[in-house]
Amino acid sequence: MAETLKLAIVGCGGIAGAHLTGYENLLKAGYDKFDITAVCDTNPANTEKFIERLAASGMNPTPYKQVEDMVKAEQLDAADICTPHAFHHTAAIPCLRKGISVMVEKPVGITVKATKKMMKAAEKTGAMIATAEQVRRCMGSRVIEWAINKQNMIGKPRFFSMEILHVHPFDWSSYAMAWRGFKLLTGGGQILDGGVHFSDMMLHVFGPVEEVFCTMTCQHGATVNAPTIGKRKIDVEDTWLATLMFESGLIGHWSWSCTGFGHEVESGVYFGEKGSFKDRQKWMHAFQMGADLKRKNGKEVSYEQLEERYLKQLSKRAQDQLFPYGLSDGISNECWDFVEAVATGRPPEVDVHAGLAAKSLSYALYESATAGKPIRPADVASGKVRAYQKPIDEYWKI
Repeated sequence: MAETLKLAIVGCGGIAGAHLTGYENLLKAGYDKFDITAVCDTNPANTEKFIERLAASGMNPTPYKQVEDMVKAEQLDAADICTPHAFHHTAAIPCLRKGISVMVEKPVGITVKATKKMMKAAEKTGAMIATAEQVRRCMGSRVIEWAINKQNMIGKPRFFSMEILHVHPFDWSSYAMAWRGFKLLTGGGQILDGGVHFSDMMLHVFGPVEEVFCTMTCQHGATVNAPTIGKRKIDVEDTWLATLMFESGLIGHWSWSCTGFGHEVESGVYFGEKGSFKDRQKWMHAFQMGADLKRKNGKEVSYEQLEERYLKQLSKRAQDQLFPYGLSDGISNECWDFVEAVATGRPPEVDVHAGLAAKSLSYALYESATAGKPIRPADVASGKVRAYQKPIDEYWKI
């Protein structure tokens, strides 16, 4: 492979802007192992904006409207896939078939079946699939994972409650939000969109989930002209209540609503035998902003104190790996990790299997609500349970 990795960004709206900022942060910090030589989006206005930004970094990417045209014309090493969920697999597979490694935004494929199609394509060429999961790479997340699993600060985890019950209006009239209102485009609502970050952190920190039980409602009511699929009534969940049973014996309660009128509840507390951590994050990016410790004896330890202790015990080599070039935001770190993994041939920190596990946990909630009974995430990951996903697979002919 050439010394400078040739990279494409596929999908140049929404989250792709944050990815581009991540690459810009790396360049400013002195990391120059990559060159963004192509950008691809069905909307030329999006690629034009990216070309303008990249010119400031000395890059001159060629714009494309179709991935197939891009991979024929370019000699690429890697591609960063940032399309809406329904098009993750259709953007990634042409790259993988050409031996081009990809980092795919979460969830890695709109359904489990879509993910497995990508994995099959990668197996044939030896290309790599990384998951663009930024939350576990943030400073706060790394600190709290260390405090729970390496320092045993709350002892054996016993139960937790993450509740976000408030009014959160979405502007469905904007293109950036409209596609998120339909399961055919996004796979589901916030359980999958923002919630897959929570699922990943729960698995990363606390281990496998044995089964889940979930109930949900969808009372949005609005009819919106959705991208690609036309005018439809919004059909993603507005409220859910779920229980997660971990293999370790940990029990978790996870609930969310964007129609919680009146009082607001925004709280995440994780209890163990020795005390608890209260999450500072008021969304579903667990531990991203850190958490405060309260011990069984009443003694409190602030997140700032925990972070100081964490950084003191890290070796220089570990700091360089976990926070390359001193960057501690998750997206800059995931971009660095992807480039390094492709350049050196090592596995990415968050591979496709981790992405599939997190997505399967989120989808298990939908499958449980559909079936009206507890569901094992392992059965979702294997494809044994897919009643909720089946119409999505059929629509897109996956």
